[in-house]
Amino acid sequence: MSARRSLPEPRKRVRLSPVAELPLLPEEESPFLRPSKRTRVRRTRRGLLSRAILTLEILGAAFVAVFLLWTGYSKVMASERLRVEKVEVRGSRFLSEGEVRELLGPAVGENLLSLDIEGLKSRLRASSWVADATVSRTLPDTLKVEIHERVPVALAEAERLYLMDGEGVLIDLYGPRTSGFDLPIVRGLTGVDSENRRDRAQRAGTLLRDLGDLAAEVSEVEVEPSGDLRLVLRGAGEVLRMGAPPYRSRLLTFLGLRQDLQLRCPDAEYFDLRFQDQIIAKRPVASAARPADNTPAQGRPRGPLSPPPAPRAQAPAQPAAPAALATRPGEEGGT
Repeated sequence: MSARRSLPEPRKRVRLSPVAELPLLPEEESPFLRPSKRTRVRRTRRGLLSRAILTLEILGAAFVAVFLLWTGYSKVMASERLRVEKVEVRGSRFLSEGEVRELLGPAVGENLLSLDIEGLKSRLRASSWVADATVSRTLPDTLKVEIHERVPVALAEAERLYLMDGEGVLIDLYGPRTSGFDLPIVRGLTGVDSENRRDRAQRAGTLLRDLGDLAAEVSEVEVEPSGDLRLVLRGAGEVLRMGAPPYRSRLLTFLGLRQDLQLRCPDAEYFDLRFQDQIIAKRPVASAARPADNTPAQGRPRGPLSPPPAPRAQAPAQPAAPAALATRPGEEGGT
């Protein structure tokens, strides 16, 4: 019996409808895309009890922190290692270390960190010897003090004799303690009010400060009511009259011509150095009463003279400009 091969059944054809006729299915949103509308999440409000607990926790932590800080601060302030035991003083020549300690008052023995530095400076400046002061701490127990003292340049004759600095400040009474100073005397400060006294003292101090080392040539300085200054030199005792600065260059010029001026004008009452490039010799009134003549005196004529070169023994390191010398009987004058 021959086997028949089974034939495949014919497929059925399905008729497809047009796309427009197919129903539209809703699009599903991808879970990985951000939604177009945001959903607001409402926070859960804490109740009054939870807020009160949180506040108490914060206050408790702050109290503990303050307590710990105060305890540490108290221990540091009470520490014996931080008490001032040493005082190092610099720049003090006239004030002793004991006097500086006395000016500092109760600072010695106090806690180093609790000291009022500005107050200590004010206490030091209260001394007439102290122009300025610097105070600093050095842990654990040292206080460093640097003193800038006033330097005496003259003895001021007021109601009593005082040491005076270059700014016209009256420092201290002249007595056994300060008798070692060999300084010029400043006169003309008595019989005036405090303001005029301060002004006159400042004028004299300015002159002596400008002279510098040449102040050793001056014996006395008198401040006149007009503000001019009369100087009496050491040695021969010549009297010089000066007005406004500069003082040093004019005194150098005079010292360079000193010996020759003594020969030319032995009877001069004073030498006027108030004018630039001139030295005017003022003759006393007694000699002015004599009739003037042209008879040479000591081999040199009187009248307008040109000064010769400065003597070698008195010549300054840098020769000053030559000055014209004039003598007029009984009055001031110059050429």
